[in-house]
Amino acid sequence: MRKRGTIILAAFAAATLAGRLNAQAPAGAHDSVSFMDHVNNAKLLAAKDLTGRNLSDCTMPPVSAAPTTKPVTAPPSKVFDQLYYLGTGIVASWALVTSAGIIQIDSLDIPEEAQQVIIGGYKKLGLDPAQMKYLVLTHGHDDHYGGAKYLQDTYHPRLLMGAPDWDMVGRLHDSRPGFGPPPARDMDITDGYKLTLGDTTLTFYLTPGHTPGTVSFLVPVTDNGKPHLLSFWGGSALPRTLEPGAFEARATDMGLLIYKQSLSRFIQIGEDGGADGFIGNHPYRDQTFQNSKDDKISRNAARKPGDPSPWLGRSTYIRYMMIALECNEAQIGWVQAGKPKVTQ
Repeated sequence: MRKRGTIILAAFAAATLAGRLNAQAPAGAHDSVSFMDHVNNAKLLAAKDLTGRNLSDCTMPPVSAAPTTKPVTAPPSKVFDQLYYLGTGIVASWALVTSAGIIQIDSLDIPEEAQQVIIGGYKKLGLDPAQMKYLVLTHGHDDHYGGAKYLQDTYHPRLLMGAPDWDMVGRLHDSRPGFGPPPARDMDITDGYKLTLGDTTLTFYLTPGHTPGTVSFLVPVTDNGKPHLLSFWGGSALPRTLEPGAFEARATDMGLLIYKQSLSRFIQIGEDGGADGFIGNHPYRDQTFQNSKDDKISRNAARKPGDPSPWLGRSTYIRYMMIALECNEAQIGWVQAGKPKVTQ
């Protein structure tokens, strides 16, 4: 077991202390806006390099809306020896190349994006779409499964998603305007499920909160031959429900507490595993792609021999996860305070 850093221990202690103080607070204490302390903590942790939308300011409520303009497509990019980014400025998609084929992670908004951005990206990068053996859907929101049916019908990968989210998606009768249709149900991911393809094994963890069946996992990669372990938190935005005709945010005490429990557990899993970097499924949250010279894809392309990968760094990884915890605490306080109007 890897020795835990003092920063993460201090953060967990602070969160525990805050929970105890809230539990002992007198009636009416949640009428205040004390939750803003957690927002301010998140801003401090974000500094200047982790300022993604809905991240450092804990925007409340979290929102879900179909894109109103065509998203900017990122250049298909090799970011580690076996990991490739194939996405837009709104939603991410990753290809993990193994010795026996490709594990694709998420499928973008619509079939056209899957065809043009994912498959088009494969071809530009010299990857063979016929080698797509598995398609992992991190959760059952349509901006992650929107291109899955096209990939399923065209290239026939096995599809995996958390069982509760297959159930949730199965209750949808119509596609939301601007997104693709759900794929046919295939393989269920359960907690601790291991997927092995060639020389690569991914272990999945059910981390409910963002959705009932959100999955998170650690991704083994190498950078110029040196091994690293990336944390992939599958449900970055704070909880909302997804039901036919009801796509607005619905933050509740229970959903937020479940999210907090899942996040705390997954941070511990990352610490035990020795994670030293992170990726995610929304590039604006971690600066993977923002169509600027300062985003990670641009910085990676400009790297000189010996320069570190912009996706790596223990302290940055820990700060990213702590921001999520602070924003979760802020949302809990916001809901308990009766959702007061917040001006920033």
